[in-house]
Formats: sequence, C-alpha cells, structure tokens
Amino acid sequence: MGSSTLAEFVRVGGPLRGPALHRVAVRCAAAMVHTTSGVRLRPDEVALGPGGQVLVGCASAGEPADDVRAWADLVVFAATGAADGDVRVLPPVLRIAVERCRHPGAASRPRAADLVRVLLGRSVAAAMASVDDLLSRAG
Repeated sequence: MGSSTLAEFVRVGGPLRGPALHRVAVRCAAAMVHTTSGVRLRPDEVALGPGGQVLVGCASAGEPADDVRAWADLVVFAATGAADGDVRVLPPVLRIAVERCRHPGAASRPRAADLVRVLLGRSVAAAMASVDDLLSRAG
C-alpha cells in the first residue's frame, strides 16, 4: 500500500484516534522544530506512508507562530475531518496543546520545540533526542 495524504486518508477511513492521532501530531510538530523554511501543514500536504510514516511538505509558510496555528488546525482536522471541528474529541494533552496554539495573540503561542516536549511528556533533552530519532526513521 502506498502513501496517501492526510485529507485522503480521513475522507476514506475516517478521523484518526488514539496512537495514530498522537503519532501524526508529534511527527508534524517535530518537523516544525527541524526546519527553518517553514512547514506547510495542510491535510493535502501531509502524507501518511506505510508503517505509520508521516511525511510533511516543507515550504515558506510564514512565522513560527503561524506554523503552530496551522499544526493545531491540522490535528483538529485529523481528529474530526474538519479544521474547525469540535476539539472536545481530542485527548486532554492534545486539546490543551491545540487551544494554546490557536491563541489569538501570536506571541502567546508556544514554540514548536516546547510543543514537542509537551506532546512527548519529557524533559527538553529527552524530547529533542526523541525528535531526532523520529526524524531519522522517517527519512
């Protein structure tokens, strides 16, 4: 089975739940940490490959605060099928992260590295080591 975009996957198979949703959230957040050019986080630009791979298209997307806002919309889409879906379906950690990333004031949104740390529930050093491991396996 080949890869499909997140939009195609959700349209055919329905919203993601549990570990699959968390994996997409973490890997997309990790991609934001390791790119300086911005990350295009839209359901039609994120590919889901065999074995749980998540491939993110990189393009100039704007400011880091805009990237985490786009990440939040992507996670909500993955969980509900709509970027403006009901965040109450998200597990508590993801729901809180999404709400922080959607804060109207860009300066109040978390940095991507802080977001990854929260999603992994670890110290900064352990989180960064885990991100590096994720990215080395994905590429």
